[in-house]
Amino acid sequence: MLIRPPTVPHAVPSTDLVTALARHYDELVEHVRRQFRGRGFEREVVHDVCVELLERPAALEARTPLAFLRHISTHRAIDRQRAEAARAALIESVPDTPDLHAHHEDGASALAFRQHLEALVAVIESLPPRARQCFLLHRVHSMTHQAIAAEIGVTRSMVTHHFNHAMRRIARDWAPAREAMAAGRPGR
Repeated sequence: MLIRPPTVPHAVPSTDLVTALARHYDELVEHVRRQFRGRGFEREVVHDVCVELLERPAALEARTPLAFLRHISTHRAIDRQRAEAARAALIESVPDTPDLHAHHEDGASALAFRQHLEALVAVIESLPPRARQCFLLHRVHSMTHQAIAAEIGVTRSMVTHHFNHAMRRIARDWAPAREAMAAGRPGR
């Protein structure tokens, strides 16, 4: 036997309130604008009131529909203002990161950077395969020597050997690394 739930009559929005809302729409928008000093959400507040009336009609008839709509609009505006304040409190404002280099770079430094980068890529590509693999897995993919050893099937000491070989070749063959090494050693 099928038991049906009791039927609940669908609430119908008050035609007086909907009519008053349609007739006094601009006046309600202006009311919210005046009360909240033009915060820019006036139309959204009145739209919220309209949706609320259509979705959840008032159980009782309002004696003065316009006054009732103003009251609801004021409370919806307060709710919106509080929600915006709560959202703003949660969002941490972070200043823009200054772009220190963009203002001082010229075409020559951009070209020099590109040339250094291309030279580094050429040095890395000229490394023996295992040394290149160990270098890239460690420096680019941030893998530990132990993880690299497990990945490629060699001992940790072999990974260290290949990585050190790659670093010596880069220091020898890449000009910026040579210059940095020379600047870091006193007496040269």
